[in-house]
Amino acid sequence: MARTDRSPRRRLDPAQRRDAILDAAREAFATAPYAAVGVAGIAAAAGASEALVHRYFTGKSGLYLAVVAEGIDELLTRQVAADTALGARAAVRLRLATSIEVYLEVISNSPVGWAAPLQDTRSDVPAAADLRARARERYVDLLRGILGLAADQPRDPAPSDHALHGHLGFLDAACLSWVAAGCPPEQRTALVAMAVAALAGALDAVGTPHALT
Repeated sequence: MARTDRSPRRRLDPAQRRDAILDAAREAFATAPYAAVGVAGIAAAAGASEALVHRYFTGKSGLYLAVVAEGIDELLTRQVAADTALGARAAVRLRLATSIEVYLEVISNSPVGWAAPLQDTRSDVPAAADLRARARERYVDLLRGILGLAADQPRDPAPSDHALHGHLGFLDAACLSWVAAGCPPEQRTALVAMAVAALAGALDAVGTPHALT
């Protein structure tokens, strides 16, 4: 006897089905930490079977990696686009502030998913952590371009390189506090100002000329 307790699935081609699964996963990981998300829930939201999720993404971790990679690429693409739109003659401070504002916008759209791996690094997927580490280096390169700093040698980083990484650490810590407060939009201006000032202070401390003041 045929089962009647299953919801009918939409007929989609493989690419559309994969995109539907990825859309559902993006929404799931944006609203809950990794450990709280299940393949069954994602499959149901996408109108697919769990078998299809495993076929396209080799399981939950592969799906999570796809979401993380997509999010990283989208963030960096948006930051580069925003910087390009300002033009090469834009003030350095404005370019840095704009980059931070884009970051805050992305966080506000997915605060739980963004904060989860920072709040509990032990629960993160190792490959996702590697992706984020590589993305951080890409963002440091973007900062160097904004500030007009030369690229450092990996084995002999300049003090300015420490300042750039420290800026990112400060920004993430401040944003975690902001997320805990509910991402109030009226606090964005102060967050941007604090992050810019923190980087300016770090560069001043190591004697690196900049145009952030």
